Amino acid sequence: MRGSAHLRVALEPLAERHLDQTARLWGDPAVIRYTNMENPCTREEAAERLRLLLDSQRTLPEPVIFAVLQAGRFCGAAGSPPVDAERGIFGLFYQLLPEAWGQGVGGAAAEQVLEALRSWAPQAVVLADAVAENTASIRILERMGFCRTAIRPRAARRGGTAWDIWEYELHCGRQEEECP
Repeated sequence: MRGSAHLRVALEPLAERHLDQTARLWGDPAVIRYTNMENPCTREEAAERLRLLLDSQRTLPEPVIFAVLQAGRFCGAAGSPPVDAERGIFGLFYQLLPEAWGQGVGGAAAEQVLEALRSWAPQAVVLADAVAENTASIRILERMGFCRTAIRPRAARRGGTAWDIWEYELHCGRQEEECP
């Protein structure tokens, strides 16, 4: 199923016209469960989050934040926002509406985001993190060659629960990433 999802997954630069869709995405408690968002976003909060994401890429030669489309319909957002663009360090995120979960869409979107970044920043270092309980994201990151670099015990807290955060890193310029 992963291969067929990859064929149906497309990225388009995220833009202000995606506000209604991103408000739905970031307003869904299930979507934000393993993110740094403590509460679902209101429409106004989603507009501010969208503005900040778009602003983060304005000085870059190509877009790095995308709407994820499946069969032509918005199903999430993914990107590699700059952490330190001058040093070639970027992040990686992907967030999908629940109806797109379990179909390979997250992995396909993440792969396409990295392909887009590599096209103009072939030596980029990409950082990502995942809540230890988010096994789907961990599988995606590890399958793509990300190496776990640290564990931050009980670093994420939500509703009285504390989770470990696993930090990951990928060096785009290396052929085969070998984790220590």
